[in-house]
Amino acid sequence: MENILLVLKEYHFSEYEILVYITLLKKSNQTGYEISKNSSVPRSKVYNLLEILLKKGIVIGSKTEPVRYQAISAQELVDKLRKKTKTDFEVIEEILGSIQEMEETETLWNLSEYDQVIEKILQLIEKAQEDIYLQVWEEDLSEEMVERLKQAEQRIEKFVVILFSAQHHYELPFNRFYKHGFEADKLDDYGSRWINVVADSQEVVYGTLPKEQPDVIWTRNHSMVKLAKEYIIHDAYNLRMIEQLEDPAMQVFGRDLNHIRKIYEK
Repeated sequence: MENILLVLKEYHFSEYEILVYITLLKKSNQTGYEISKNSSVPRSKVYNLLEILLKKGIVIGSKTEPVRYQAISAQELVDKLRKKTKTDFEVIEEILGSIQEMEETETLWNLSEYDQVIEKILQLIEKAQEDIYLQVWEEDLSEEMVERLKQAEQRIEKFVVILFSAQHHYELPFNRFYKHGFEADKLDDYGSRWINVVADSQEVVYGTLPKEQPDVIWTRNHSMVKLAKEYIIHDAYNLRMIEQLEDPAMQVFGRDLNHIRKIYEK
């Protein structure tokens, strides 16, 4: 009973209104006096409550004297609330959707909570229509993120995912992704995992994901978006080249390709 009271209160029903409705749901064709007696709602309040419920279409009354009442079914109530909720959301979407956001491109917004970072990434993937560029570690790939990426791959032509895995677990249920392969070296460079995602060449989420506290930004800053996007594209170019020329590359750079990182030597 306590749960249904809490839920229906969210839909602007008072506790007494809910008790009256439930009493009539259990036994229909009751007078106001009987409803008061069976619901423990004070008789001084029950008739006013019945008038409110009549106006809401939750109960109906007879044309007899005294008036007798019955409640609409639980399914009818659910359908009524579902319809109202749908209408309310349509109104909210129409009014708020018509408000044009002022263009704000320079600010870097800090995402300091891990769940906040993942939620923002999920939002970007979900709404992306033109392109997705993503560098992500296996540990940060939730089932929901994988599912959204699967859907994104189907609708987006410019789709690039680079997967990092310290254990070299390179398995994803979609085709267009690159296995990085240099995770140990990258962890030495960064000191922790990181995330980099660009959506529709307009927004970027970028930063490190240490266990203690993420250091991640989200921004529409054009320079930051372009830099992050080019970084991922450049990484994909190199990985594609290594993938296609693996044997010659190993002859030049060693079996584990570690010598490829000796960029300060000639």
